[in-house]
Amino acid sequence: MLHAGDPVGAGLIANLARPDGNVTGTTNLSYAGKHVGLVRDLVPRAGKLVILLNPANALARTYVTDAMDASRKLNLSISVAEVTRPEDFKNAFAMIREMRPDALLVMGDPFIGEHRAEVFAFAASARLPAIYDLPNWPREGALVAYGPLLAEHYVMGAGYVDRILKGAKPADLPVEQPTRFELVINSKTAKALGLTIPQSLLARTDEVIQ
Repeated sequence: MLHAGDPVGAGLIANLARPDGNVTGTTNLSYAGKHVGLVRDLVPRAGKLVILLNPANALARTYVTDAMDASRKLNLSISVAEVTRPEDFKNAFAMIREMRPDALLVMGDPFIGEHRAEVFAFAASARLPAIYDLPNWPREGALVAYGPLLAEHYVMGAGYVDRILKGAKPADLPVEQPTRFELVINSKTAKALGLTIPQSLLARTDEVIQ
């Protein structure tokens, strides 16, 4: 498995250190705390956030919990908008507009990824700062993203294949988590939203899309 959401919670493995079965590989983490912090950096006066997610994603519950924990420390309120089918986006976008949040958190998910152009267009039309966890997305027009270098998972995956072909048992190979992360900001999108990226944030940004 590569960048699996929550393999323990999904019942794929017993634990990360010793999978104890015929499955191993890499897993993702929840970056919700980082995303909430980015909201505070970008919109210091923010008071209300909305998370757009697919509840079928194994990591969704952890992401929401982590976001709520981080938000309480910053005195922010959080609501959740769920999408599981293509037709859900229209209702989710309408609900988000009605709630009038100060920012949007978009949890990375293959299904949402298929419809990311719709999400980007909605965020732009609603003039809503949106934080994502797939670093490639700002290169496609999203505002800002913080998350792992997904290519690293494939390198680690090749290592698993090598060891298993040489006789190692998956049950004995600990599940690995990403170790390299990227913060990417699209300055053109920020300008369109009327946002000024603080120098303190730019200083720790890995790439700024002009």
